Amino acid sequence: MEKKKLLYFEEYDSDLSYALRQRKDIDVFFIRNVKSYKYFNREYLDKYKNNFYTFQNSSDEEIRVFKENYMKYHNLKFDYFLNDSEYYMDFANKVARSLDLESLSEEQVRWVRDKVAMKDRFNQIGLKTVDYQVVTSKKEILEFMKKHIGEPIIFKPRDLMNSKDVYKINNVKELDQIDLDLSSEKYMVESYCNDQEWSIESLVQDGIVLDSYVTYIPNRTLWAAMDNKLNCHMTVPKLPSYFKFNPKEFIQTIVDGMNLKNGAMTIEVFIDKEGNIMPSELGWRLPGCQATKNHSRSYGFDMIDALIDIAVHNKVTMKYKDSITSVGDLYLPNKTGLITKITPLDKLLSMPSVIDGELFVKEGDVRKKRRVGNDASGWVQVEGKDEFETLEKMQNVYDNFIIEATNEGGKKYVKTLK
Repeated sequence: MEKKKLLYFEEYDSDLSYALRQRKDIDVFFIRNVKSYKYFNREYLDKYKNNFYTFQNSSDEEIRVFKENYMKYHNLKFDYFLNDSEYYMDFANKVARSLDLESLSEEQVRWVRDKVAMKDRFNQIGLKTVDYQVVTSKKEILEFMKKHIGEPIIFKPRDLMNSKDVYKINNVKELDQIDLDLSSEKYMVESYCNDQEWSIESLVQDGIVLDSYVTYIPNRTLWAAMDNKLNCHMTVPKLPSYFKFNPKEFIQTIVDGMNLKNGAMTIEVFIDKEGNIMPSELGWRLPGCQATKNHSRSYGFDMIDALIDIAVHNKVTMKYKDSITSVGDLYLPNKTGLITKITPLDKLLSMPSVIDGELFVKEGDVRKKRRVGNDASGWVQVEGKDEFETLEKMQNVYDNFIIEATNEGGKKYVKTLK
């Protein structure tokens, strides 16, 4: 019997790519954009030379050629579609719609990609957000600042991720750090929320939220990465008693309001001291950093395989281990310059409660800090009985991690995190 075929948009080699290649019940065909090839290593591309198609651009004409020429010539027909790329969300779903595969509509793509359309929709379905508006000039930013005088505001692109080009503006002078073309209507401002930031990850099948997993974020990701502070996230195995909401019900409100059917959602939220929740921004995809692994290891199930089952319409039943724990990822500080010393991975893995990790940097590398939320020299995964113990164990790793760098002029920059 011929296996059913899944069309998958692959932005880079990921855990999801690997899991798809291990599946024996389906055939997977990979589509990519040539611009994303810089995210693949040569070994991976050489190993997997079959079952893929590369788009040179994102034009409707190329989609037509793929559909009417390539697919016809190779006798290809797809049954399912899966996309986990935020950046190529619009294009990937456009390809899927052209093939009559289950996918997001143009309006749904706007709701999950454009932060203005997203917040518009949140408010339309009864979920209050921070104040926000599109800006096309610094004058408009100033007017928004006057509206929120005495408080910082946030400036950001409407559709980028990983906190790229996001700025916290405390005063008029800090407007000078924004050197961008604002006339394109691609940027927005919003009022600053002082409440604690958390995230919620969920799996959705047939429009029903199967379950939701709460992540505690002690420090806001971008500022933690830039200032080399504790940049970490961890699964919360038991909901705090002061929460005045049910995570699954909250996510179901969004799923219903956006008519989302099958997939994964990650959403940043603000929760005040009284336990009230307010949505910030969502992604219709698996979460970034190592949050997918965190939840999988905390609960004892494979979140990625569950998403694939959802995509191919296999009924998913959530089964967890008896003792749910708190697993979290700590992103290790990065430095600019020639790396002269860094704590080796084997030493990190030998630290108490560290269960996994990876270093992106080795001695002799030349590095430059990036102004993004995942700027790091590596990461470790830590497990504790709850988020408090996990955070304590992470602090121990952070305190004992060393990275030293020397710039081109010979000046030594030392970062001993103690």
